[in-house]
Amino acid sequence: MTLDIDSHERKIVRVETALILLTIAAIAVADAWVGAGHSLGPLYLVPLSYSALTHRGWTTLALLLLCLTLRQLFGPLQNSEDPWLFFARDLGIAAVFVVTVGYLHRLGRQRQEFFALARAQRDELASELNVAAEVQRRLLQSNRSARADLDFHAWADPLKGVGGDYYDIWTSEEGRIVVVVADVAGKGLPAALLMPALRIAVRSIATRLQEPARIIEEVNGALCQTTEPSSYATLFYASLGMEDGSLTYVNAGHLPGLLVDGAGEVRWLTGGGTPVGLVPEAPYESHTLRLGTDDVLVLYTDGIWEAENPGGEEFGRERLARAVVATRERPAGEIVAAVQDEWSRFRDGADQGDDTTLIALKRARDRDPKPGTAA
Repeated sequence: MTLDIDSHERKIVRVETALILLTIAAIAVADAWVGAGHSLGPLYLVPLSYSALTHRGWTTLALLLLCLTLRQLFGPLQNSEDPWLFFARDLGIAAVFVVTVGYLHRLGRQRQEFFALARAQRDELASELNVAAEVQRRLLQSNRSARADLDFHAWADPLKGVGGDYYDIWTSEEGRIVVVVADVAGKGLPAALLMPALRIAVRSIATRLQEPARIIEEVNGALCQTTEPSSYATLFYASLGMEDGSLTYVNAGHLPGLLVDGAGEVRWLTGGGTPVGLVPEAPYESHTLRLGTDDVLVLYTDGIWEAENPGGEEFGRERLARAVVATRERPAGEIVAAVQDEWSRFRDGADQGDDTTLIALKRARDRDPKPGTAA
């Protein structure tokens, strides 16, 4: 999100100007009200000093002349035997005050330089975030399935342009389809910096090992050795054999995967272990089931499940399951689009609370679908 520093600075200046003018008016009214025996003229130094700090020099000089005039009109000078003597004295005091104005104006210039520096840093950060977002987008779009008989589609929407959600899909040397969905703790740039490192770790370790539980154990060990405990990630790792539909998965502290069979029966894929990077030498367990040709596997991050509507109600897993069950016979891309539409309608304009990733995967049977890409 781009910081609108210019707009904030204009609002601050307008409020400051209004306060200065109101203060001058209040002093003038009070000076007239107390009568000729007293003078509140010295109080004009308060708004004038603030003006010297926040406004241009000529603005403060104009206000100084205004205050001198008001002091003449409403102060005790109009009843003096020699008002011009008092006026000359006020001019002398004003001349001394001009020196103070000079120092205050220098502070005001430093204030303006601060806003200018903030704008420059904002623009630089926005540029860097745009580059990082493009790199991350290309990284996610590079995920393709090497199998024509796999119907796969993914949608990713980072909250702050870049984020910690990550998904990956590839074909292993043994000919199995590997699908990974992960959610790095945190949001924005800090999470995005860890995301590619996690992706590289998973891929490199998966080239040496085949058993998903052992792979995740090594990934966990690598993260625990190189990152702080706060830089953990939840992860769902699945390995699919396309010939027999055998699906072996590990759920490392991630939200449960959703498996819907051809009859509309729902199964939640839980268990496996703790998030990676959190507990050294944590054990992980693989689970195996069969993915039929009429079944659909849906993986996602908490931006889907925990999305809230204006009333504070969560989207939840029941709405997710209903949307998938209703569209289970459609291609993966249409299933993802249906869930996305239901998710958007439920939020009803409420702010997106987290990075969001959604994947649908089916074993294509009588067609040759093109692998999906990140939206």
